[in-house]
Amino acid sequence: MRLGYLYSRYPIISQTFCDAEMLALERCGVDLEIGSINPPFTSLRHGHGSNLQAEVRYAPPPRVVRTMAQLARRDDTWPAALVAEHEARYGPDFKAERRARNALFFADHFARSGVAHFHVHFARNATHTALFIKEISKIGFSFTAHAQDFMLDVGSDELLREMCREAAFVVAVSDYSRELLVQKCPEAAKKIYRIYNGIDLQKFQASPPRSPALRPRIVSIGRLVEFKGFRDLIAACAELKKRGLQFECEIIGDGPLRNTLQNAIAAAGLDGVVRLPGALLQEEVVRRLADCDVFALASIVDREGASDILPTVILEAMATARPIVSTRLAAVPEIVRDGESGLLVAPGHVEGLANALESLLRDPHLRTRLGAAGRRNVEERFDVDETAAQLLELVEAAGVPRLPLQSASGHLEHCLHLVWEWPNPKLPGLDRELMALAGAPVQVWRSRSIAPAKRSECLVHALEFLPDAIVIEAEWQAQRSRAHEIESWRRELPPECNTADYLEAARCALYLVPKLARNGIRHVHATDSRALLCAWILQRLAKITISATIESPPAFASEVVERLLASCAGGRVSNAKIRAGFDGRFLAEPKPPGWRRLFGPSGAHINEQSLQQWRNQLETWSR
Repeated sequence: MRLGYLYSRYPIISQTFCDAEMLALERCGVDLEIGSINPPFTSLRHGHGSNLQAEVRYAPPPRVVRTMAQLARRDDTWPAALVAEHEARYGPDFKAERRARNALFFADHFARSGVAHFHVHFARNATHTALFIKEISKIGFSFTAHAQDFMLDVGSDELLREMCREAAFVVAVSDYSRELLVQKCPEAAKKIYRIYNGIDLQKFQASPPRSPALRPRIVSIGRLVEFKGFRDLIAACAELKKRGLQFECEIIGDGPLRNTLQNAIAAAGLDGVVRLPGALLQEEVVRRLADCDVFALASIVDREGASDILPTVILEAMATARPIVSTRLAAVPEIVRDGESGLLVAPGHVEGLANALESLLRDPHLRTRLGAAGRRNVEERFDVDETAAQLLELVEAAGVPRLPLQSASGHLEHCLHLVWEWPNPKLPGLDRELMALAGAPVQVWRSRSIAPAKRSECLVHALEFLPDAIVIEAEWQAQRSRAHEIESWRRELPPECNTADYLEAARCALYLVPKLARNGIRHVHATDSRALLCAWILQRLAKITISATIESPPAFASEVVERLLASCAGGRVSNAKIRAGFDGRFLAEPKPPGWRRLFGPSGAHINEQSLQQWRNQLETWSR
């Protein structure tokens, strides 16, 4: 089965439950196709992300998406009626036209990838977009509603009801949230199912209790926002200090209240006792949970009515056999049994919170007993392999057909064309060549803010754009040893090669390596000198052959270009002096009039003989 996932933004470092679910589905043999409308906020990545086999496909740049929308209007595939209906019903703040533009891309992408059903996390922008994807492509969807997404963020109970009505099924992460959803969307009650967020029990394993001789340590984790209750936790720590307890506390995470919380720590005289280490990778979070005595999360309902429902961090702490101190809020009592696996207090009750923490800090045996019970509870009800299997059962029960993957057309599917900038008026023949060589995958690094020429607009459906630079940077940071090796190759190029240009090309190359392997790419054709620098690095990383078309004048000094061309199987070069040193490996690059002779004045007529010769050459290099 090929199952799609659609996110508004992926990955988000605090949403580890999404990663755990998808990894569990892949272990079940499910092929995933992951789409993200927006790039992530940070390049910080958990190590387990590298275990995900599926590639994350991001929406192309806004200019490209707008071009797709223009073409859809001309082709009468634009969901005009649904856009107008949503604009009238929900108003301009819900951005119906933007949702439809993004939906055009993902509807086409999912259809080409053989996705017959896709799942969305959170009942907000991505699920709103899913309505338009379904309208355009007829591909069905489901979604998981979590907490403030359907309570507040969606902004309209009427839109929430439409989401539930159009979804094949809806997942709530707790009995508590299922009841709330049913109250808001009673007509969808029969297709709203409770599936808890699961935990990877191989990653979060029970750890032995810390030595009673060590200073007791409290850990809390979450975004530094109001409803996490960190101000109450700091106040409770101040009370514990007044009572003479020796302890330390870490609040792991980042967010808008960081400065406020730091000031509260200082005002309470807790410097050196309570620390804010910031957001941490999950591997480090696991280590710090194992090295604490109590996990605390003092959740409350904030002034806007937002709150936690089922905090995954509590499950993670329970999985490491740590006792919990939290509040009787939402679904927390569903996962923490008061007096059995943790201690629960009223939300906002600082003295009660301090009392619960004190009882655990003073009693190592109580900590051990509650922690062991919490681990058993997680094993019985929150194993991610079990919860992912429950989701898969719902997908299969929805009667999702198993559609075949649409294979690439043409004979150049193993030859990738690497384009550094598009559109690019300085390369007048590029668009005509790409249109004529239909079937070859095309990867583009930068999308320029200018609109493509009318005759080239149709290319937006054939081009794949590399994601935002922050995604590229994440891959670079995740593979530091390989990145250092690539940096060392810079010494093999002439000093005229600019270091900034080299590092930009290097980052793109490292990101592209797994994509080439997944798609069976054996040859990369660089369409200009900047793309060639990237291809030169790719050749070493991926063990592929490369060729190039070099523009006039090239972006780099001739010494650099000649050094890069030495690694090419062949190509086309405008500069006769550069060509002369390569024993006829490179053809003369035709100037624009020559392209008109090859492709015709508008690109409609093709000199098939010349084109076939070039196509045959690319195929030869791709074997």
